[in-house]
Order: sequence, then C-alpha cells, then structure tokens
Amino acid sequence: MKKLVVLLAIALVAGGAMAQPRSIMARHKNIAVLKPSAAINDLRPGMQSPNPVLSTKSLQEAGEVCQSYYDLQTNSSNMNRIYMFSDGTIGATAIMSHSQSTSFTDRGTGYNYFDGSSWATEPSQRIENVRTGWPSYAPLGPSGEIVVTHGSANLIVSTRATKGTGTWTQTNMPNPSGAAAMLWARVVTSGTDHNTVHIIAMTEPTANGGTAYNGLDGAILYNRSLDGGATWDGWKQLDGMGSDEYIGFAGDAYAWAEPHGNTLAFAVGDNFIDQFVMKSTDNGSTWTKTIVWQCPYDKWTTSNDTTPAFYCSDGCMAIALDNNDVAHLSFGLQRAKGDADGKKWYPYTDGLVYWNENMTQLPQDLNPDTLYAHGNLPAYVTDTVCFTGTPTLAYYYNSMTSDPTMVIDDNNNMFLIYTQVTSTADGDGYMLRNISERTATISGNNVIWSDSTNILTKDLEFFMTECMYPSASPTSNDKLYIVFQNDEYAGSYVKGASQTSYQGQTSMSENYFKVLTPSKNTIQTGVSNKNMKPALTVSRNYPNPFKGTTRIGINMEKAGNVSVEVTNMMGQVVWSADKGYKPAGTYQIAIDGNNLTTGVYFYTVRVNGQSVTNKMVVE
Repeated sequence: MKKLVVLLAIALVAGGAMAQPRSIMARHKNIAVLKPSAAINDLRPGMQSPNPVLSTKSLQEAGEVCQSYYDLQTNSSNMNRIYMFSDGTIGATAIMSHSQSTSFTDRGTGYNYFDGSSWATEPSQRIENVRTGWPSYAPLGPSGEIVVTHGSANLIVSTRATKGTGTWTQTNMPNPSGAAAMLWARVVTSGTDHNTVHIIAMTEPTANGGTAYNGLDGAILYNRSLDGGATWDGWKQLDGMGSDEYIGFAGDAYAWAEPHGNTLAFAVGDNFIDQFVMKSTDNGSTWTKTIVWQCPYDKWTTSNDTTPAFYCSDGCMAIALDNNDVAHLSFGLQRAKGDADGKKWYPYTDGLVYWNENMTQLPQDLNPDTLYAHGNLPAYVTDTVCFTGTPTLAYYYNSMTSDPTMVIDDNNNMFLIYTQVTSTADGDGYMLRNISERTATISGNNVIWSDSTNILTKDLEFFMTECMYPSASPTSNDKLYIVFQNDEYAGSYVKGASQTSYQGQTSMSENYFKVLTPSKNTIQTGVSNKNMKPALTVSRNYPNPFKGTTRIGINMEKAGNVSVEVTNMMGQVVWSADKGYKPAGTYQIAIDGNNLTTGVYFYTVRVNGQSVTNKMVVE
C-alpha cells in the first residue's frame, strides 16, 4: 500500500510538471565524459519510431522470483536467467542479497520455480554455500537444471537431477593455468537430453586484481563437458580472440544463443573491440569467427593518439538462431572516443542495432541514419520524447535503448525485447526505463518487422518504476517468459556506492524480480504467430555481381505503391525508381547500374509501409 501511495504521488507531480515540456534535442549536444564515470549525443532527427502500443492486462506479471537489495545484475549483456520447460514449468534466477550492508555478505543465486500452477515461496537464502554472483541458468539432462556463478576465485557449478526440488550439488571448476580467477560466466546446454554443457567466462582483469592471460587483460575462454558436467575438456582460447586481435575484453560483453542441435553461437562486442559472432556446427569442436562490425581502435590504449568520436557497440547484446540455424544479433548503439584521460563514452547515444548472417558486415561508421536506411535500426527512443527541466540519465553505461534479449520461436517469429528511457523520472529526477518489444517474421532472407512496438511494463504495477535487466526464456509457447528487475529508482545503487561521479540511484532500496508472460497474440502487431506468407517478398538480384543491369523479383500479397532505391555504403541514395500502383501479384524490376562505380550497394523495395533491403555488388 505504501508503494502505491508513493507512485500515485509521483504521478501527480509528473502530471503537473508536463505542462511545459521541452525537447531533449534542444539541450543535449556532444559532451564527452570519462568512462566509467562517463559523452552526450543529440537524438537523431528525422527518424520516426514504430507506433507504440500500450500493454493490456494480459501482460501483467505471472509471478515474483525473489527480492534483493543487491541490484547490479550485469555489467553489460544479460545472462540467461530463466527457462520454460516443455511441461510448462519454469525455473528463474537472480543475483540476490537480503543484507542492507554494502558488503552484501549473503549474496548468491536467488532461485524460484513455477510448477505449472504457482510459484514457490520466495527464497530466503542463496542456493550456494559461499558468496557468489552472476548466475547463468540452463536445463541439464532429461529433467534437471544447472546454475553457473563465480565465487571469490573459481566458477561454481550447481546442479540437481530434478528441477524444482532436491539438494543442489555444488562443485568448483578449476581455473586455467595462469588465470587468478574466472568471472562472469555464461552457460548453455545442448543435445536432446541437454547433457552437453558449454561455458564461456572471462579471466580476471587487472582492474579486478587479476593478471594478464596470454597477453590479454581479460580473456574470454570456452569450456565443454560432454557428460553433464562430470568431466570437462578444459579451458580454450578460441582462434580470433587472442592478443593478436585485441588487448582485452570487458566483463559481460558477450552472450550465448540457445543451441540448435550441434549448432552453437555466441556474440562478443564493446566500445573498443569488434562486434563479432563465434559459431560452431560440430557441437563446439571447431569455431568460425564472423566480424559484424569492425572497430577501428580495438587495440587502442591511453598511450595512443586521441581518437575522434565514433559509433560502436555498447557491449549489451543478444543473439539467437532461427529455424535454419542463421544467427540473428542485436546490440545497443553507443558513441565513444579516447584521449590522454582514457576511454570516454556518450551516455545519450540512442538506438538498437540489428544484423543477421544473411547480411554483409556493418559499415565501420555505424551512423544511425545509415543503419535506419538499411533496416538495421529497429528500435530507438522516439523523437517526440520531452522532459521538464533538465533530464538526467541514470548511468548503466549503455545506450538509451539497450539491454536486448531475443526469442525466435518454432514458427520463425522473432521477439526483440529491450529497455529504453522514458519521459518520466523517479523521485530523484533520473529518467526511468521501461521494457519494450518489437516482433518480426523471418522468411528466408527476409525479416519483416511489425509496424508497432509494445511497451510491456505500462500497467499500474510498473507505473513510474524502473524496469531493467530483462532476460527471456529461449523457449516459448503461446506466451513469452521474461524475468526482470523492478524498483522505484533509476540506476544501480551498487554502482552509485562504488563510483564518485556516478549518476543515478545512491540510496539502497529493495528490488523485485518479476516474470512477465505476454501473450504472443496480444503483442504481435503486423505479423502473425502462424506460418504466414509474408505480405512482401523480395528475391536476391540476378545476376550478382553484375555490370549494367540486374533484376529483382517481388511478390505482393496486397496491392500498393511500389518504389525501389539503391544506396551506397554511406547510406546515400544513388538510384531510385517509383513503379507506381501495382495489384497484388509477382513482378520483376530492373535496376540500372550503368552509372554506379564498382562496389557494394543496397537495394530497398518499399510497399505499403513495409520494406525489404538486400545487398548487391557492382563489378
């Protein structure tokens, strides 16, 4: 009751304050701030956000996992913390501490279980017998479960044969030779019985008291068990992730996709390193690296020359495999630079980037206008967001639209879930975040996005509260299953207590870890959760590469106005054609490339507000 009164009071204040809104773009320009204390970029003009759709009662939370005073769930990407089993039961985890001291001596894994009808009593104790953090959760064996966390020096693996019941078996995983500790683990399991366990984790960097590992200040290593964790292959540093390419990695700046058979994939990226995907088609025996975006300064240190401001990944990403084992990736768009003071970032940079394996490498200049033109920017804060007074952003050290988690279901529907800042503020004046979602249908090489986004935390329960760290179960039925952190203040108290120039929550509060179960039929707008035929299908151009003229085929399920434009790698329109109104049917369109120089281009077909973009090469 007390919480509701507080919320209503804040709502009244906010309602009166909205009388004289001011645009954020008019006040925030380029201001560089040292990272991690933290540069401010104006929002991109000219972009139109997908129409927001407010949530309904069907989007209310299905339960509460646990409560905690410890509120930092990740440094960058969210680990997998929830799984919906085939029988409809659910296991969910969070970093939990009931201590109100800054030492959080009881910190560990808070675990809860949904038996198909109700959630168990919220846990009062962690599942481990020592202080741990950063739980990553997955199924294990025919009906068991596994949680991997880090302790003071080792990774701790907790397992049990029957989900939801019984005693956890806890083992310490040995560190690789030369590593003082292993931190920030991610675990997934593969095989029909989930008996193959895959872990990626990072050696302790020097900033945390560790030492360099094979020339890297923080190395990401891979380990595998073929027998449910009884024995392990040993830690491996994969090709393409060594000191020849990088000087080190950032904590939590990586994420697993849910495995498909013997196909595995994980993503890595951050401000000053490439954004890339590591993929295996033989259950982790061999790996192939694909660079999604190439960082121009991935070996930059403070001893190097000053870098100009550049667009990059914010280190928060999600990756998923579709039904054809194609990897789909999303990450927050950030801006950074470096000078004699160190690496700096731009807190008010905005945008969520999208890429898949059927696309070419993203341009080195991740200009949001170019990304938007090519269909690589599916989410961002709307240009119409206004604030009263001076809006203050609580630092999570990521984009204003970030924290993605991704689900691709059996019908190849993709659900991209993320957080974004809102125009409302908490009692301390910091902008709150909500959890939003946008749906797409994957059909061959085409990805058709819904016309609208869904705000999943718009009900009274979440009104004027901070909703952060969403993690979605990779499995779904007619619903999605998303665990997230909810409290009344923007930002992280754990960060605020440890950093002198931090912006955001600086007083301790209780946090609630809740589960959303949105219905697919409710949140899907413009796409269907059935095996639908896309309203617009565009073929690859032929011939390709080509000289002179090439042709594309389009199939329209509905009549409409058809237009085609060709852009270069900088997003500049170099050729366009308006084909006018066409009845539903199949057509061929010729693209004239006689005046185009040799290089890579993108052609975009637009019909009835939908667009499909593909790559072509001019010889």
